[in-house]
Amino acid sequence: MEKKKNFLLGKGEALTRVVTKKNGPSDKNPAYSFSSAKERITNKLRNACTYLDNLESTALPDDKVIASIVIHPRFISKTDFPKELLNEVGFITVGGTSKYVKPEQWGIEKHPDGAVTDTLFVSTTRKALRGLAEKINGWQPDSDAHLQLQAIEDLTIPTGESKVKGPESNNTSGLFEVVLHSGANPSVLNSFYNFLDHLNVEPIKQKVRFSSGITFVPVRGTNISLEQVGTFTYVRAVRRMPTLRTFKPSAIRTLYSENIALPDELVLDNEVRVAIFDGGIPQGSPLLKWVNCYEGDGVGNATAPLLHHGESVTSAILFGHISSTDNIPMPYSKVDHIRVIDDATGLDGDFEFYDVLDRILNHLDGVEKPYHFVNFSLGPDMSVEDDEINRWTFELDLRFAKKDILAAVAVGNTGELDSELKLNRIQPPADGVNVLSVGACDSLDSAWSRASYSSIGPGRTPGIAKPDGVSFGGTTQQPFGVVSSYANGISGVEGTSFSTPFALRTCIGARALIGEDISPLGIRALLIHHSDSGDHKSQEVGWGRFISDPEVLLACEDDEVTILYEGLLPLSKYLRAPIPLPESVLTGNVQVKATLAIAPEVDPAFAHAYTRAGLEVVFRPDTTKVAEDKSEDYSNTDTFFSTGKIYNKSELQLRQDGHKWEPCLKASKTKRGSSLVKPCFDLYYHNRDEGRADKEARPMPYALLVTLKAPRVKNLYSLVLQAYAEILLPLEPRTQVRIPITTA
Repeated sequence: MEKKKNFLLGKGEALTRVVTKKNGPSDKNPAYSFSSAKERITNKLRNACTYLDNLESTALPDDKVIASIVIHPRFISKTDFPKELLNEVGFITVGGTSKYVKPEQWGIEKHPDGAVTDTLFVSTTRKALRGLAEKINGWQPDSDAHLQLQAIEDLTIPTGESKVKGPESNNTSGLFEVVLHSGANPSVLNSFYNFLDHLNVEPIKQKVRFSSGITFVPVRGTNISLEQVGTFTYVRAVRRMPTLRTFKPSAIRTLYSENIALPDELVLDNEVRVAIFDGGIPQGSPLLKWVNCYEGDGVGNATAPLLHHGESVTSAILFGHISSTDNIPMPYSKVDHIRVIDDATGLDGDFEFYDVLDRILNHLDGVEKPYHFVNFSLGPDMSVEDDEINRWTFELDLRFAKKDILAAVAVGNTGELDSELKLNRIQPPADGVNVLSVGACDSLDSAWSRASYSSIGPGRTPGIAKPDGVSFGGTTQQPFGVVSSYANGISGVEGTSFSTPFALRTCIGARALIGEDISPLGIRALLIHHSDSGDHKSQEVGWGRFISDPEVLLACEDDEVTILYEGLLPLSKYLRAPIPLPESVLTGNVQVKATLAIAPEVDPAFAHAYTRAGLEVVFRPDTTKVAEDKSEDYSNTDTFFSTGKIYNKSELQLRQDGHKWEPCLKASKTKRGSSLVKPCFDLYYHNRDEGRADKEARPMPYALLVTLKAPRVKNLYSLVLQAYAEILLPLEPRTQVRIPITTA
């Protein structure tokens, strides 16, 4: 008789309760004395006015300017936001970014040489800046607004040179993208057009795009100075117009050129909705049985390479990696394939960067029934920028900030490019905080590495842990097998274009197997939770290699148990999530592993505060141990999640509270079984709006996975299930599906 399998335990949220959060004292010794702060800021204001006086008058629309305020690294918490100061001087925050600084003073004895801090972009006028330089001289330390001067490290007007992204700056020609700050109203935009006219630069007005208050203006010119374009005070960034990625060779070789027998079955679950945005499906493709084909708005002609790419991506979603024609598995669901790329894709100087995104957004926004899963094996051909958020990234993040959709994005195939210039870094929109960013590994076997072509991390902070993980994507020696109309059989391909749908197929399978008992957000957290990085560097493989078999993803060994909690994180309070244990004391060592994920709203104008929600987790291994001066709800704590467990500090300078704003946390810790007494995690979500505390925040959807593994307790799973039989629910597959074991 076959042994009964153990599966993930759901309904962990039924164990949770709300606990009031107590905040500690927040008084800080200022970095600068009040008199010193007044003198410093007054001098900086005068220097800013001198710079503005040297600009062309047309660079200041109605005398308006955008100033840059650098916050001292010790005062970047949301409670330290200088709201009172900004209100008193009439500054309006329109954006922000992160910056590495070495402060003149720290106000404390022990400190690093430098740190990452916040830079605020504020709207004001040249006249107001002149008046403020005189006004500050009369200030006294008698209000919060005045005292907040002590938290300001720098105040400048960004130069045109500082706004140019990339190596080009002067005497360059072609098509470029100019990004205008939030608050660029029609009057400012018309002033910018007049400014460009004086520079003999043509704005492409019909292609101007507006989103989340930011304006994107394509411009064209010959022998122009991008630095001079950047002197217009409302310009935030100038860059050469990105193109879309070109794909790796469509096929490495034909693996099987014979009539293949695809499954007779239709799909496991007709209710699961899946979308693929790609290059289309060839007419007569054997995949059309499972595919609904759509054309994106205004899409041009298809090409054979793009159709082959689209067919290959679709095959990977439907069947995974085909290593043999003898046992091709049935698809978990049907898919919608939306053709959004055409014969203009990848051409220098085209508008496909805009047009393809428009097609994607129009389809997503216009579909009657929302999708559960979406695949993107395409994107801009550029590395992620730390100080700016690509429009592809934030437009998708805005739409995927919910628990009931999971989007998988290929990180790109630039892993072999120059690392010194960071050309091998992940490409947008894989830096999104609400997407699953997938790289490629070179094998399905126990010995594996990152595929050399797979782009590497880190991502931007927040969202630094990128890629989220890797999946098999094929290599020249071991290609990824896909159905191919052109080969009239199975072709071998390689690339993150195929590792991404392969990983997403596992997620679709998990949903098809257990239905609505787990959300797409929960599935994303589960995939990351069970990923294994081995000895590989986090910037190469993220959290690790993903499991490719959905039944294995959902399963538990006898000596381990995994519990899923899903629900809403309350405002300004802890959500206490008890970790279920057997009634008897556990013997030996116990590994506690936890993964927590949210899908936060985002604010693209504020790169440093991009996520409007962040996480704080407190681990209490023994809730019976309480310090004398604490109430019983506040037992002793132990470290668990930390910045160092996301990325080593030696690898990247992080802002001090950076880990609190990450949308996904994962860590593990080994404890003696006897030290775990009614253990729990306290979950708290921070909220902010444009860098300030957000008073209108709503409860945040979350997914938490906790695994206990106790090698000396051989029946841990059954003991926990027995103790919580009335609360926890095994998420058993509704249908046992034939899933062949694939080997590379």
